[in-house]
Amino acid sequence: MRDRDDFGLPEQRASTGLPLSIMLLSMLTIGLYLVVGGALVQNESRSVAVYIPTVPIAR
Repeated sequence: MRDRDDFGLPEQRASTGLPLSIMLLSMLTIGLYLVVGGALVQNESRSVAVYIPTVPIAR
C-alpha cells in the first residue's frame, strides 16, 4: 500500500530548454543593445567637457 505522501520516484531528466533559451535571448538582447548604442555614439563631432568645481580653502 502506498503512503499518501509518497508521490513516486524523483524526476530522472530535467528539461533545460526554457532556462537556456531565456539566457540566450538575454545575451542577444544585451549584445544588440551594445551594438546599437555604440553605433549611435560613434559620432566624433561630440566633445565632452568636464568641469571640476574649485573650492577655496579657508585659512
